[in-house]
Amino acid sequence: MKKLILLTVAASMIFGCGKRFKTTETGVKYKILSHDENATPIGKGDLILTNLILTTEHDSVILETFKANNPRYIPFEEPVLTSVFSELSKGDSLEILVNADTLFTKSFGMPKPANIKSGENIHFTMKIVESLDQKEILKRRNNQQNELRMKDSLAVMNFMKNATGFKATPSGIQYSVLKSANGKQVKSGDKVTVKYKGTLLNGQVFDETKEGAEPFNFIVGQGQVIKGWDEVLQIMKEGEKYKVVIPPSLAYGEQGGGPIPPFSTLVFEIELVKINAPEAKSNQPK
Repeated sequence: MKKLILLTVAASMIFGCGKRFKTTETGVKYKILSHDENATPIGKGDLILTNLILTTEHDSVILETFKANNPRYIPFEEPVLTSVFSELSKGDSLEILVNADTLFTKSFGMPKPANIKSGENIHFTMKIVESLDQKEILKRRNNQQNELRMKDSLAVMNFMKNATGFKATPSGIQYSVLKSANGKQVKSGDKVTVKYKGTLLNGQVFDETKEGAEPFNFIVGQGQVIKGWDEVLQIMKEGEKYKVVIPPSLAYGEQGGGPIPPFSTLVFEIELVKINAPEAKSNQPK
């Protein structure tokens, strides 16, 4: 399949040798090597899936996706190439020449690398795999999110099937008391000191209080931590230790964060070390 893709592109380039480059109003030069008049044209708001090769004038490869067949998505409104995209359809092949300074500044949002000369052109060879309109983008995003939700739900079921001693809050947090105590109960606005370990359902640790490190301090109910923490801390008493299973909606949701994938249920061991005394209010006039 990969060889067929490369041969198709190579054939397009051979047949396109006699064609001349056109120039857009912004100075981008392009040459359409193959075009299907019956294919769906690319339009505003589309997300374009394309295989491409980016090279310098000295044939140094910056990016190449054909061999691995790992195409990249580029939005129609890409600031440098949008005027070229408006002439394309699914399946088209083309070459593009773009000033390196313009490409790196406007498209990549970064300075041009020192090994590329100022004024040099970057050469694109592109093959349009498909373009997705807004409805299709939304449909695929929803399908992907539903798959992630289902995967997480199955993982929770597997995690909890042998778990004992857990209680559930109305919001869906499940917790088990690992160590009970008779200390003060936390309330919203309290400044607390905790030690903790956070893991994914598969046991992978993504954050924890390191041995010998300072415990974590924060004010409960002020949005300084995830919603699940703000809720479960107000169940705990000073000196207690809980194991807590927090659903994605009360953790990092559909975005995830760092090592935490989107739609991830999280498991924490939280030890409430101390409820700190309120800070004394100054009598000094403001």
